[in-house]
Amino acid sequence: MMKMKIRTKLKIIFSGLVLLLGLETANAQKPTSKATLWEISGNGIEKPSYIFGTIHMMCQQDYEMSDKVKKIVSESDKIVLEVDLDEPSINAKMQKLSLNEGMKNLKSDIPSEKLEMVDKYFKSNYGNGLDRLGVLKPFVLNSMVSMKSMDCQIVQYEQEFIKLAKQQEKEVIGLETAEFQFSLFDSLDYQSQVNTLVEMIENPDEVEKRLNELKKAYQTQDIQQVEVLMDQFESVEGFNAMLLDVRNKKWVDRMKKQLDDETLFYAVGSGHLPGENGVIALLRSEGFTVSPLN
Repeated sequence: MMKMKIRTKLKIIFSGLVLLLGLETANAQKPTSKATLWEISGNGIEKPSYIFGTIHMMCQQDYEMSDKVKKIVSESDKIVLEVDLDEPSINAKMQKLSLNEGMKNLKSDIPSEKLEMVDKYFKSNYGNGLDRLGVLKPFVLNSMVSMKSMDCQIVQYEQEFIKLAKQQEKEVIGLETAEFQFSLFDSLDYQSQVNTLVEMIENPDEVEKRLNELKKAYQTQDIQQVEVLMDQFESVEGFNAMLLDVRNKKWVDRMKKQLDDETLFYAVGSGHLPGENGVIALLRSEGFTVSPLN
């Protein structure tokens, strides 16, 4: 009996040590530097590649692309985005994917006492109410609310990289398809997404505050703070696990096959870089050296 108790205790202690060592290893892989541009090398690859964290929407007056980033783009063989936005049919494809299945209108899912407010918002800001726009998926409408709350001319890093690629006659490829990206949003709770839409319209100051906090963290290249803010701002349960962690793992699986004899320039949302499940930590766990370029 005594030996069994000792073995049981040892098993518990050993399991705890394994877990602790696992956590320490994961934490050791996490990036700690303030940087949005990182070099990928080692692990037998012939040429280094680079990964740059973007912010998907930036006001024109705040937009900046460093000479170092431009130089690296010019020296890279290909530009890799989350989705190949240079694909000729991408706009038509994304418009189709933006529609609710069967052209369902989400008006029936908005609380009756909030319906007029939401309808008025879209009429005032986009010229059409829910009779027409309500067939769009809630996360698409959420993006429209975010864009309007910025109240400025918006620049997207991804589009700027596509311009550079065309000027330099470089190929643009994607880490995933638009269909896969949209399917992740579709897997999240639909009503929670609708509720988030209502909350965003009800609380414009809070939306603006959150966007400003993310912008400030990004401008200071503080990707760790970006991670903190994204955790705080998660409004739909499972959003970060699905839209960040799941995709990061799939991306790294694909990157392992791509990183070899070409210099690739990856541009993905900065929220994908930090954390133990971020792209940087996952690449490091695969044996790559990922170093900040400040």
